[in-house]
Order: sequence, then structure tokens, then C-alpha cells
Amino acid sequence: MAERARSAVQQLTWHYEHPFAQALEKADAGMPVAGMTSNTVPWELLRAAGYFPLMLNPGSGPFPTADRFMEDGVFGARIRGIFDGIASGAWPFLKMLVIPRTSEHEHKLFLYLREIARQGLSKGQPDLYLYNMLHTRSAEAGQYGLERTQELRNYLKPEDLAGAVEQSNQAYRAVRSFLALREGPEPRLSGTEALALIGAVYFMDRLEYAHLADEAVVELSRLNPLRGARILIKGSPLCHTGLHRLIESHGAVVVAEDDWWGSRAIAREIAVRGDLVRAIFETYYYRATSPRVFPHETADEWFLASSANVDGVLFYLPPVDDVLGWDYPRLQRMIDERGTPSLLVREDAAEEFSAQCHRRIEDFVQKLNG
Repeated sequence: MAERARSAVQQLTWHYEHPFAQALEKADAGMPVAGMTSNTVPWELLRAAGYFPLMLNPGSGPFPTADRFMEDGVFGARIRGIFDGIASGAWPFLKMLVIPRTSEHEHKLFLYLREIARQGLSKGQPDLYLYNMLHTRSAEAGQYGLERTQELRNYLKPEDLAGAVEQSNQAYRAVRSFLALREGPEPRLSGTEALALIGAVYFMDRLEYAHLADEAVVELSRLNPLRGARILIKGSPLCHTGLHRLIESHGAVVVAEDDWWGSRAIAREIAVRGDLVRAIFETYYYRATSPRVFPHETADEWFLASSANVDGVLFYLPPVDDVLGWDYPRLQRMIDERGTPSLLVREDAAEEFSAQCHRRIEDFVQKLNG
């Protein structure tokens, strides 16, 4: 049993490190693949329509097509990589790409792809679809988002929607089981390991993911507790483990991240009854994390509750950030008043950290551990 569980951990980690692998297998077997750019695309609608939904995570480059068409210092590596893969024709297995209006960078990605297609400068783009759901909490935005979700349903024509919802719910429960191993004063799962084990859900069949996760949890729950300051990361989404590895190399444990690649992956279970399209919409509208959630009191709820249970907070604002930087002074002030230490990191975690950044994080962790 232990060997099977270790094998499950290795398999999940492998899928995280090889995000296109299962999608390519499905495409070779005749299953259409639909790409997604973030967590606010309704996975359940795509799956029920017969697609293999794939979160696009292209790695670190180089991205020559993006270098040709996109400005420097505006888009992060992941958005540039997605543009490059689509515009260059490097991903012919993709039949559809759904881009939500979750962030300004994603909206601009959609517009850039549309424009180069209009000019005949791209090679075989998949069908592009803008899922224009807004996250402002108002009656008007809510009704507008529900109508856009119904439009997406009509476009996709899903069949077994209840079955797809149940697959997603099983994956949600699996993610929760990993998160439970990070909670409390004695976590048993490092942040580096957790980010890979949780993130694999975006690249796999969700029933297979849930099965492997159940096996992995059995083995992981037997591990000795990890020692060190417990840190929460708040900032731009982290689709790689570089920052977690750096923090934990200095003797801390990352126990949470306000980020859909980690602690906030898959918002919640969806009720398999009544109007399923409405239930799906409400889950993504009310529960999914997004930089466009407003008002601030709603957007800050998870962070303020979770940061009360850690030893320190690391704010991550890479140079291309154009959202959280506006919120950082308010958030930093609130946790400072509560007595929670924090550190701000401005370097890009997708690149090699400077020696100065290493020293600052090492000093921060040492003070927390002391």
C-alpha cells in the first residue's frame, strides 16, 4: 500500500511537471482538447461537451512569436507563452481556447490573438471564445454573468452535465484532503510538494486525479510533522514552485497561498440538483478567486481569515503586476495592526532569484523561527 501511495505522489507530480502529456494522449485518441487560461472558466461545461479541458501552462520559453508581437515588461511569462503557443501554431491539438475576462492580461491576450488572426499572421488558431464574466458583486454583474454562462452552455451544447459536475466534485474533495495536511500547527506537506500535487488537477482527467490523490494522502499522512515558521503567500498566481522552494530552503513551511494554483484551487463542490448551469455560474462567480472581485471587503475575506493562522505573510508582487500593488498597502497595514510579520518580494519567481532576495527571505525566516 505504501509503495502504491508513493507511486501516486510521483505520478501526480509528474503530471504537474508535464502539463500537456495527458492532453496529447487524449488528442491522439480522438478526444478534442479545449485550452483554458485561468480558474474562472467553467471546467464542467467543457467536459460535458466532450472536451478534455486543459489549463495552459507553457513553461519558461523562449517565446519568439511573443517577442515579435508583444511589448516587453507588460505581460508575464505565462501569458506570453500562451500567446506564443497559439499564434505560432505549436499546439495543433487544441480545438478551442476559452479565455475569461478574469484579468486585464487575459483580456488583452484575447484581443491580441484576434488581431493577429485578422491580419493573417497566425498559424491555424483554435476557436477562440471570450467568457466575459465579471466579478463585481452587484445584481447587474451577477445577471450579466449568468447570461454569459448560459451563452457558453448554448455554444458548447453539453450533454451529461451532472456527470461532469460529479467528476469536478470528486477532484474538489481530493484537493481538500491535500489542504488538510497543510493545516494546523504541525503540517505534514510542504508547500513545494503541495503546489505540484494540487496543481496536477488542471492537467488530468479529474476522476483519475481523485483516485491518485486518495492513494497519495494515505502515504503522506504518515509523515512526521514539518518544523519551521508557517508562511502564507499573497500575490500574483504562481504556476511554478520556485518561490516555495526558495522559502522552504531557508527553514520555513509554506502552508497556504491566496492563489488558484494552490490553496484556492477548485472553489467548492457544486450542488448536483436543480438548475446546474446556475449552480455552476454561482460557484465560479461567488467562490472562485479573481483579481477583479469587488468590493475589497469580499476580495479580502479569505486572506484575512487565513493569515490569522500563520506565523508570517510573504507578499509576492513581480514587476508585471498591475493589480495587487494597489491593494498591498491596505493589506499590509491590516496584518501589521494584527501583529503578523510580513515581507514584500518584487522579483519574478519564474526567473533566478538574486542573492539579495535570498538574504532577505533568509533573515525573515530566521526572525520568525526565533
